[in-house]
Amino acid sequence: MKIGLISGHRIPGLIRTKETVSVETAYGSVTVELASVGEHTVFFINRHGEQATLPPHKINYRANIEALSSSHVDCVLAVSAVGSLKNKIKPGDFVIPHDFIDCTKSRRYTFFDEQRIHVDMANPYCPALRETLIETAATVPSTMIHDKGVYLTTEGPRLETVTEIQYFSQFADIVGMTGVPEVVLAREKEMCYASLCIVCNMAAGLQKILTAEEITRLFKKQEPLVNKILRNAIESLTEKRTCSCRNRVSKAML
Repeated sequence: MKIGLISGHRIPGLIRTKETVSVETAYGSVTVELASVGEHTVFFINRHGEQATLPPHKINYRANIEALSSSHVDCVLAVSAVGSLKNKIKPGDFVIPHDFIDCTKSRRYTFFDEQRIHVDMANPYCPALRETLIETAATVPSTMIHDKGVYLTTEGPRLETVTEIQYFSQFADIVGMTGVPEVVLAREKEMCYASLCIVCNMAAGLQKILTAEEITRLFKKQEPLVNKILRNAIESLTEKRTCSCRNRVSKAML
């Protein structure tokens, strides 16, 4: 089975590269690393580009998702570093979001610029894939898992203001910059998609100061747990899933 893995950080304990390929798409070229995990082939993409230098608002989301789709990937696991909007969600915790709010401004959100396609996003993250992540994460010691959460996506690259966070926290649980349009594009390509979010900080106003160094440090600290959760999830995946992700577009045409 072919499984996509998208992250903004390398996951060396999981992805021991055996082959790197360049996948050409209508939206640009994407570097994909191939690795074996259990009986599956994992297609790893650093969403920030091969050199990991692209800021969130400049990521070529369409090329990344198209590269996985054209490689016949069946489902996608996304890894994201996020900030917490709620005191009950602490740095070091993991959140598996069930919904999102989009506050981005200038991204390319769809593959369907020339058709009237209104894809259903009532359950934006694959329920079956989410359940796999929740169940496997629960078996990893020393992990605090929040099995629901609303992911609010901001444009970036700046961090949010205190007042913005006060407003956002009325409706969302975590905040990041890369969740949208990635999840939407995966749905348009009829791929199952779920996200494992690592809380790396409290958002503005919930802690005194936030530095990029702190985010990187905490992600590195949690990397062994990320490896275990993803490995367990990938090894337990089968092609038989009780979801409708793979037939959403045909029902969205006008």
